[in-house]
Amino acid sequence: MLIRADAILEAPGKIHRPGQLRIRADIIQEVGSDLKPFVGEEILDFPGLTLTPGWINLHAHLELASLHGVLTPGKDFPIWLKQILGCLPGLTPEVRRESIFRSTQNALRNGTTSILSITSDIQAMAGLTSTASRVWWALEFMDLQNPPEVSPVLERAMAWLSRNPANAWHLALSPHAPYTASPQLYREIAGLSLRHKLPFTTHLAESPEETAMLGGKKSSFQDVLPKEFHRNDFQNSQSAVDWSNRNQVLPSGAILAHLNEFQPSDLPYLKEREATVVHCPTCHEWFGRKPFSFDLLKENKIPVCLGTDSPASSGNLSLDLRAEARLFREWHPHVSAHEAWEMITTTPAHALGSGLQLGTLKSGSWADWVGWRLPEPREDPIPQILESHDLAEVTCVAGKVVHHEQI
Repeated sequence: MLIRADAILEAPGKIHRPGQLRIRADIIQEVGSDLKPFVGEEILDFPGLTLTPGWINLHAHLELASLHGVLTPGKDFPIWLKQILGCLPGLTPEVRRESIFRSTQNALRNGTTSILSITSDIQAMAGLTSTASRVWWALEFMDLQNPPEVSPVLERAMAWLSRNPANAWHLALSPHAPYTASPQLYREIAGLSLRHKLPFTTHLAESPEETAMLGGKKSSFQDVLPKEFHRNDFQNSQSAVDWSNRNQVLPSGAILAHLNEFQPSDLPYLKEREATVVHCPTCHEWFGRKPFSFDLLKENKIPVCLGTDSPASSGNLSLDLRAEARLFREWHPHVSAHEAWEMITTTPAHALGSGLQLGTLKSGSWADWVGWRLPEPREDPIPQILESHDLAEVTCVAGKVVHHEQI
């Protein structure tokens, strides 16, 4: 199939005008400005559109979208967590599946073609037949009471994926957080992620209440966790990263959601573990967090990506990464549009172990792209796209082209 458009952004600084893109199945074969159609080749023309790589949301909770606007924002994270626990009975597998389906549709219309979604209920996945976007299902585990059967759950999920080969679905593994997953569980999941070459992600250093608890101090988490809950590893840790280091729980390449609370002394361990941090600006604002220490992470060459987290803890119901990028650059005005673009394309692609397949439109990449109509096309479309609120007119995930009707 030959795709023709006004422009194709292969990568920042490399734009083809006019642009042509040849795909076979779900792989980009060629990209350029003077590709000639083969005899009998299908041709799709998109006059007036600029095609770009699809964006990657490295931290989301697709299954919680039904709780948008239901919970009360506030700085005390355990209070919010207690509200979530009260809503769980209403989050049936059917409700979760509907949330997943609608969320991926919204995300795709806003430019996101890949999502790493935390999945706490494998039964919700069982009835899914499709999603609009490519999804990494990060199977989430806790052992507050009984040890979970991680390997059997992973085997069932792998079998489920094999029964759905037409979907652009992948797996990842996720111990929830240090206060709900023991060091033993972390190490078991880390071992499985390395053995099966699956991304490893976890919530880490999200709140000051978490830091206090891991240091053996009084925390409002005591009002949320089971009364009989006790852990010997909650003692003298200075931070959640320090706890991770003491217990050696993070595999190389770990994806760390939030990291709002850390010490400068934590940075060598994060760098040694080649960790990637996911910052979710609209969620950060929703909770009234202190300023995110982006500059310190950047100075120490620790990659930072952008995510949306859950519609239950932000105003970003459409999972629009442009909203995250705009708010992030408002707080960090020295960050260029190109740097923000990398935080939703090439950097998260590398974190997922898919640096050769995602984030660009180069030959050999997966055919995941988005078509934008820019009212006043410019030589560099990246700033214009990030500032736009318009929906994509056409999208492609794994070679499947979808035209989105404009009303």
